[in-house]
Amino acid sequence: MDSAAHKKVKWPKWALAMLFLANGVGFGTWATHVPVFKQFLQLENGTLTLVLTSFIVGAIVSMPVTGQLIARYGSRRITRIAAIGYVLTIGVLAQASSFLLFLIFAGLLGAANGALDIAMNANAVAIEKHYMRSSMSLFQGCWSAGGLLGAAAAGLMLKHQGTALIDLSLIAIFLGLCCIVSLPMLVDDVAKPSRSKFVWPDSALFHIAILAAFGLLAEGAIADWASVYLHSNLGATLPLAAAGYAAYAIAMTVARFSGDWLTRRFSEKNILHASGLLIAIGMACTLLSNSWWPAVFGLVLAGAGIANIVPVIFGMAGRDTRMGSGPAISAVATIGYFALLTGPPMIGSLAVLVGLRRAMTVIVIAGIIVAVGPMFFRLALTSLVAKEETI
Repeated sequence: MDSAAHKKVKWPKWALAMLFLANGVGFGTWATHVPVFKQFLQLENGTLTLVLTSFIVGAIVSMPVTGQLIARYGSRRITRIAAIGYVLTIGVLAQASSFLLFLIFAGLLGAANGALDIAMNANAVAIEKHYMRSSMSLFQGCWSAGGLLGAAAAGLMLKHQGTALIDLSLIAIFLGLCCIVSLPMLVDDVAKPSRSKFVWPDSALFHIAILAAFGLLAEGAIADWASVYLHSNLGATLPLAAAGYAAYAIAMTVARFSGDWLTRRFSEKNILHASGLLIAIGMACTLLSNSWWPAVFGLVLAGAGIANIVPVIFGMAGRDTRMGSGPAISAVATIGYFALLTGPPMIGSLAVLVGLRRAMTVIVIAGIIVAVGPMFFRLALTSLVAKEETI
C-alpha cells in the first residue's frame, strides 16, 4: 500500500476508532447506572427486565431499517445520523424520573445503539477495504476501552454523590464533543442497493453465527447484570459494583488489543476454544464466591474470554467469498446481536423464578458451548478459515 493511500484512510480510521470508543463510553455508563435506576425507582428484578426488554425491542426494530438505509445512502451518512441520535438519547435517559419514562427512554436508547452498532461496523468494513488491513480488533478494542472509561467515570461520579441526571448529562456532552471531532472525517463508501432485505447465512456462516450468538449472549448478560449481582447478591456498594464492571472491562480491553497478535500465532479455532473456557471458568468462580474480590476475579477471566470472540468471528465471516464480506458480516452480526440483546432479559426472567445467582449460570453454559462448538462445527470453520488469507 503506497503512502498516499495510507494517508487517505489514516484519519478516517482513527475517527471511526474514536466513535467506537464513544459508543463504548455510553454503553458502559448505561450498564453501571442500571442498578442506580433500579434503586432510585425501587424496581424489582421482574420490572427491570421489562426495561431491558424495551431496550431490545428498540434495537431489533432499528437494526434491519438501518441496514436498508446503509444500502441506499452509504454507511458514512447513516453512522453520522445514528451517532447524533445516540448522544441525544443518552441525554434524554438522564431525565427518567419514573418507571414509565425509564421504559420509554430505554427503548429509544436501544434503537439508537442498535443503529449505531450496525452503521459503525459497516463503516469498519469500508475502512478495511480501503486500508487493505484488518482493523476489527482495534475498533472492538476501542469500544471496550470506552466501556471501561464509562464505567470508571460512573463509579467516580457515584462515589462523589453523583446522580443519574448529572452523570448521564455530562456523558452526553462528552459524547457530543467526540462526534463533533470524528463524524466529519469518516471514510465514504459507495452505496450498493440490494434486492434482499436480509441475507440469511449459509450452513458454514450459520455455524459460526451460533458461536457468536452465545459469546454475545454472555457479553450482554454480564454488561447488564454483573453490577446488579455484585450490589444485590454480594452486598457491594454502588461504587464497588461499578468498579467490578470496570475490572471486567479492563480485561476485555487488554485482550482485544492483543487480538491481532494472538490470531497471528494461534488458530482461530483454538482462540475460540480458549475463549469459551475462560468464560465458563470465570463465571463459575464469580457465582460460587461470597465476597467481592473472588467474584471480580471471575469477571476478569470472563472478560478476557469474551474479548476476541466477535473480532475472530467477524474476521472469518469477512473472508467468505460466496456471499461477500459485507452481507456475510451483516448476517452473522444480526444473529449475534439478537443474542446480545436477548440475554439480559432472559437472565432477568429466570431470576424471578430461581434467583439471580442461579439465573446467571446461563453464562457458564454459553461459555461451554463456545468452547466445544468448534469441534462440532470443525468442517464449517475450516472451510471459512481456508477461503482466503487473512487481510
